[in-house]
Amino acid sequence: MIEELLHLDGRYYVSLWIVLQVLAFQHPLPHRSHYPLRAVSGGLALLLAGRVLLLMQSYVLSVPLVIRLLIGGAAVILTLFCTKARPAQAAYAAVWAMMTQQTLQNASSVLLNWLWEQGWMPHYGAYLLCWMLLSQPVIYCFAARSLFGGEYTVGRRHLATVTVLFVEFELVQGVPDIKIAPEQSGLGENYQFVLMNSICLLVAMYLVHTLFVKRQAEAKLAAANALRQHQREQYETARRHVALINHRCHELKVQLASLQQARTAGEQQQYLTRLSEAVDIYDSRLVTGNDVLDMVLAEQGLYCREHGIHLHCVADGKLLAFVDAADLYALATGILRQALEQVEILPNAQRELDLTVYCRQGLTIMEAAWMRPDGGEWGRAHCRPESIADILQKYGAELFSGTEHGCAVLRCLIPVHQQGLLEN
Repeated sequence: MIEELLHLDGRYYVSLWIVLQVLAFQHPLPHRSHYPLRAVSGGLALLLAGRVLLLMQSYVLSVPLVIRLLIGGAAVILTLFCTKARPAQAAYAAVWAMMTQQTLQNASSVLLNWLWEQGWMPHYGAYLLCWMLLSQPVIYCFAARSLFGGEYTVGRRHLATVTVLFVEFELVQGVPDIKIAPEQSGLGENYQFVLMNSICLLVAMYLVHTLFVKRQAEAKLAAANALRQHQREQYETARRHVALINHRCHELKVQLASLQQARTAGEQQQYLTRLSEAVDIYDSRLVTGNDVLDMVLAEQGLYCREHGIHLHCVADGKLLAFVDAADLYALATGILRQALEQVEILPNAQRELDLTVYCRQGLTIMEAAWMRPDGGEWGRAHCRPESIADILQKYGAELFSGTEHGCAVLRCLIPVHQQGLLEN
């Protein structure tokens, strides 16, 4: 039986090699239930399908690229059948399996021809089986596990780049390449080009993978830094508010002590008036009809009182009901903070900030307006929407800045029709 196995058609060996490569690259991916059974049954199906397709290449359709693409498609189906990988990740694993298998096959052909030239005639089937068994652990440890063992997500641009490299790789394989033909002095005239092209494209694939992994890591790091910066800003805001409340509490204690020491009715009335003014800060909450917007106004109102800024608000908060609470908090806070940065540099008499929320021509508009600093221009150069850029993109909103009627204006336009889309 072993002798019969060793005398099998060479297409069986190539198909078996492809199956082993696909299983090696899919093994680090998260498995589906009953993975061993799926791998064995799917591997046998791919083995037979590969043998049939390679037979078609020899006798029916002599276009290696088409045949290899069909085998690659079958490898993708096998990966999706056995693992929980996404289609893009399955296709990426199949490309790596096909390219490494062909490169190893080319290298094995070079070595086998050299052995024949040296007068040693190894059995073709036994030689290929040994080559497969030796190469699989190396491929798994140094390629498959490092490429697919992490949390990397294959994107469209990465997959498109890999597809171009794969097509170029397979087109070169159509050149009269490395043949196992001792009766014709072994290697063909293009074997060096074909083998070096295979190796170079594999290296290019790995470099492309490294580049995209680095970009994803940088994006995650930037998001983490932005989150830490936001948390730091929240801490600074909370610290200021706590300091302001402590200061007010101290004032209240002073007023109460003075009230207790008052001797006449006039002094008592004077201290009661001051006490009422000190407490007024906690009873001046703006009500807009939107709890999130009310909370932002209350929070920023404390900051405004601390810096001598008069905040005026005419807003219909119900117009913003379709905006997610977290998004609305970040959006309103971002707009007010950008406006307050400009108001703070104005003289004390001009520190006035108006916030309005209204609907016009199918748009919900949130607008902040204040005196133009020193009568100069204020526009996009001063507006920094990076902190809320994702929210603006999510709702299809636009942020405009400029000057109108001697005032600086920061205006956010949110399409009302987004409401229905978000609810669905």
